[in-house]
Amino acid sequence: MQERLPAREARTTQTPCLTHARATSEVMKCYCPSLRTVFLTFSTILGLSLILLVIHQIILPIVGWLVPSLVPGLYDLAVYGPYPTHEFVTFDLQPPSPSIIKWDDSCDYGHVLVAPFGYSVPDPGPMILDSKGNLLWMSTGFGTVMNFKIQNYLNEPHLTFWAGNKVGGIGQGYYLILNSSYEIVHKVSATSPPAHPDDLRFGDIHEFMLTESGTALLTVYNTTTHDLSAMRRPTEGWMADSLFQEVDIATNELLFEWRASDHLDPATSSKYINPFGGYKETNPYDFFHINSVQKDRNGDYLISSRHLHAVMTVSGKTGEILWTLGGDFNVFDDLSGGKATSFSWQHTARWVDEEEGILSLFDNGSAGPIMTDVYESKGLLIQIDLEKKTAKLLQDYRSRDGILSASQGSVQVLDKVSTFEQEKHVFVGWGSSGAYSEYSMSGDLLCETHISASSTYWWERVKSYRAIKTFEWVGRPKQPPAALMSSDRIYVSWNGATEVAAWQLEGRKEGVADSEWQTIDIKEKEGFEDHFTLPDETFAAYRVAALDENGDLLRHSDIAGYAETKTSRVLLWLIGIGAGIGAIAGVWLFVKRVPLAQRWSWAVWDRHRYRKVPGIEMT
Repeated sequence: MQERLPAREARTTQTPCLTHARATSEVMKCYCPSLRTVFLTFSTILGLSLILLVIHQIILPIVGWLVPSLVPGLYDLAVYGPYPTHEFVTFDLQPPSPSIIKWDDSCDYGHVLVAPFGYSVPDPGPMILDSKGNLLWMSTGFGTVMNFKIQNYLNEPHLTFWAGNKVGGIGQGYYLILNSSYEIVHKVSATSPPAHPDDLRFGDIHEFMLTESGTALLTVYNTTTHDLSAMRRPTEGWMADSLFQEVDIATNELLFEWRASDHLDPATSSKYINPFGGYKETNPYDFFHINSVQKDRNGDYLISSRHLHAVMTVSGKTGEILWTLGGDFNVFDDLSGGKATSFSWQHTARWVDEEEGILSLFDNGSAGPIMTDVYESKGLLIQIDLEKKTAKLLQDYRSRDGILSASQGSVQVLDKVSTFEQEKHVFVGWGSSGAYSEYSMSGDLLCETHISASSTYWWERVKSYRAIKTFEWVGRPKQPPAALMSSDRIYVSWNGATEVAAWQLEGRKEGVADSEWQTIDIKEKEGFEDHFTLPDETFAAYRVAALDENGDLLRHSDIAGYAETKTSRVLLWLIGIGAGIGAIAGVWLFVKRVPLAQRWSWAVWDRHRYRKVPGIEMT
């Protein structure tokens, strides 16, 4: 007879995965999860995920359709995706489908310029929207685009932006100027200094500003070696030096260049912390990070340093830093209890009124994982007195729900009075958060538009470096309107045309001369793409005329062809959900061991759960 071990000793001699013994066979089962358990767990998780998906993507959209007042909230919960888009019959690209979460009629004027990009944006590029977020023009023909705005060139409004290769927070590219027909009329590049022609310069994403004297201001990042031993890094460490240039637009001649490291020691930066920066050329230490430049009436330059948390003015003659607002080198006495000088990680510093000493900037308050005690970004209006060296906060501009943008952003004091009010407005773009807002000068939020779900802002799936509002853009594209037939409708759009007020459907009978077109219907333009229902009377061909507000012809479309059939996104969702339901049903049937599965005894699945115990024979 086998000697009985004490209970304590028996517990220590058994393997950890043994649980109990069958008296007849002396076989012990273990705690190791069986394949069946894993299978059941996986199917449970899959089932719950599918239920949540059905609620989120089918039930909640139906609720929004039944109760339209809930749509803005559902939009921000990403019920319609992180970046809801419009799809058109006559246009292949997908612009955002914005959500207006607050509206005032005083915002109903002008056009909005944005350049969305990010992992959730299917068609990144520059785009012009109307005041309510409807598409007017967009293009993906320029690659990666940043810093999209409207500026005067040769005394005419032109579209300008940076295009090129973006790596992290900086870029290497060039700047384009487009006319009212969306044609490139000039290309501007950074210029190498005459004394060092082999020292190549590449235009950076952050700034491209035209001046009244026919020059352009642009930013440059130059990776070079520098002694970083004061920061316990290599004596020949790698540094991303911040530069800006002023170049002649016509000749691309370099007129002025300023380099941050010539005036500041990188070791003096106590704001920016990158423990891995400086050891490799591919990861240089970026101590300054210039992100805006503006030339003032004295010929000096207002610049913004994100990583020093400072705005400063540089002499246009010597390059000397004349004064600094904010950061460790602040020279101003803050009359607002620190609110005028405590901004951080800021963008887009601009003079609003030089005579009164008023400037604007976008106070990010955050740099992603590097946080301050600020929990929302805001636009700021600050007034400084250069003689008394004082600064005070005039007004801040906050979003309705406290948006926190870790990068990018802009503040624009609109240069025209709105139609409905005598007070000027302030327009704020929220940068890495896909939204823009409009305010009264006194800080009242008038309008706010989201082009992506606010619940995903932290993820930065949809970004636009700046958002600009303009009143003077008139687009006259060279290509004609697009008209296509689908089912019993004819659809029409004209990408980039801003003067269209109405559409006129025209038809031509079989055997009738080309000049004899008959007017069938006229309707007011409502969105980017409109449609007509085809008449009962049969015509051999159709076309659509674009009319201006006076009813005058702008241009005819070509003869309308037939649109290609597109697979419905709803159908794809239903197919995917059906496949998921089928997979879960299959798992459930297998678990229940339907006749077909009964051949597979669970012992087959549990085979690995049995272990042979030394000294005990399996029966």
